[in-house]
Amino acid sequence: MPSSAARAAGVFYPLADSVAKACGSDPARNQAKNTGGFLVQCAFQATGNSSSLWLYGAAQNLLALRLAGQLGYVVESPFTTWLKASCVPALTAMALTPLIAFWALPPEVQRTPDAPKEAERKLKQMGPLKLEEALLAGVIIGMLVLWAGSSAFRIPPVHTAVLGLAVLLSSGVLTWSDCAGEKGAWTTMTWFAILVSMSAMLNKLGIVRWLAASISTKISAAGLSGCPAFLVLLTVYIFSHYVFASQVAHLSALYLPFIVMMVETGTPPMVAVFSLAFASNIFASMTPYSSAQAPVFFGGNYVTQKDWYRLGFIFILFNMIVWVGTGAVWWKVIGLY
Repeated sequence: MPSSAARAAGVFYPLADSVAKACGSDPARNQAKNTGGFLVQCAFQATGNSSSLWLYGAAQNLLALRLAGQLGYVVESPFTTWLKASCVPALTAMALTPLIAFWALPPEVQRTPDAPKEAERKLKQMGPLKLEEALLAGVIIGMLVLWAGSSAFRIPPVHTAVLGLAVLLSSGVLTWSDCAGEKGAWTTMTWFAILVSMSAMLNKLGIVRWLAASISTKISAAGLSGCPAFLVLLTVYIFSHYVFASQVAHLSALYLPFIVMMVETGTPPMVAVFSLAFASNIFASMTPYSSAQAPVFFGGNYVTQKDWYRLGFIFILFNMIVWVGTGAVWWKVIGLY
């Protein structure tokens, strides 16, 4: 699902909410909330890492590579290169996320021995897989294969997207009314076109490089270069998201100048491109307003506002440590720098 908001808020929040209520957590009835809070935070905090794992895990990933290409930093075989760079740090962070959530917000219910039997009963109640569901699963798998092998098959990603949509429409799995009703998708497409054009013009006029050069000079004058400069710039880029309510808006405004600043202070270009792109997914869980999915999870009232900010701060530090620590080693192994 190439939308972190659709995946997290549309699929995983309802799952976490249902399991939480089955375990006795229901804020509407003033019942114990920590089990629900634990489940909601696990799902919410894992979203940034799952979005970073795949190139098509979030809409802003493609925008990041498009903007990097405007600076001349073109990623060859983008799907496989992205997956190769992200797999180890993303999977490490995802595996440790429940442990951090368990420590920061321990649930009251910690054992559910009857859950497998109840799940089996519900599955039988739902009946066998429907034809439309099987077709949808087949189309998604086929599109992923074509996306991943776009360079080998010589099929542009846009052709794959149109082909998948055509199959779903012609088979009746989707109708044009379904497509027309997806206002968020149409809005994203329109604004992406505008944002990419504006970024290209800013770069063409030299404004991005001028701004980056001015700040880079000050960083160098402070005696910072290489790894220290990279860490300072990455930290500033991440924590500046406290004043943004959109990942796309943040990336559109700051991604290009921060790449230039990192490169000018000694960071290898591909490290700058990927570290900032991954950070643009990870900081989505810092605040109740930091991403499109955040208000949905926060609105469940399983976690208080105070705890939400506390957990956001804990998890952003945790993710920075995991991504910078494992990324430094893994990216050296795969030859990214």
